[in-house]
Amino acid sequence: MPSPVTPDRSLLERWLNAAAVESYVCEHCENLHLSEVRAQEGVLDSRLIQESFGLLFTTELEIRPMALLAVAADLGRLNMEYPTLKIFLDIVDDATPQLVAASIFPGNEGLTQGQFNHFVAIAMQATLLLAEECLRLDYLFSEDGTTRQQPRSVLH
Repeated sequence: MPSPVTPDRSLLERWLNAAAVESYVCEHCENLHLSEVRAQEGVLDSRLIQESFGLLFTTELEIRPMALLAVAADLGRLNMEYPTLKIFLDIVDDATPQLVAASIFPGNEGLTQGQFNHFVAIAMQATLLLAEECLRLDYLFSEDGTTRQQPRSVLH
C-alpha cells in the first residue's frame, strides 16, 4: 500500500492528468481550475485549492436574481441531497448571486493518489449533478436564455 504524501501543486497536476481530469493553473490565483466542471452551463468557476487542512474543491454557480428566494428556501434540501458538498449562497451587493458548492479532504497528514482520485471523482460528480439539477429547476442563467420549467398557473 502506498504511503500518504503531502502533495504540492505539481503533484496534484500530475495526479489530475493521470486521472484524465483536464485542469489549468490560473495566473491570477495560482489554483488548479477544473475545465470539465467549468464548462458546465451555469458554472462560473471550479477549482482545487491547497489549504493548510488539506484540499478544498469549490465551484460557483451563477444564480438568477429572480430565483434567489427559491434557492434560499431549497438550501436545506440541497445540502441533504448532496451530503459530500457544503452548499451555501454568496450574495454581494454589486455582483450576481452565487451558489457555492464546496468539498474538503482533510489531508494535512497526507494522502495517496487513490484517495485523491476518489475525492476528486466524488466532488466532481456531485457538483455536476447539482449544477444539472439547478439548471432544471431554473435557478441558473442558461446559455440560450430560456427557462427550464413552465411556470405553474395560480388560481386566486
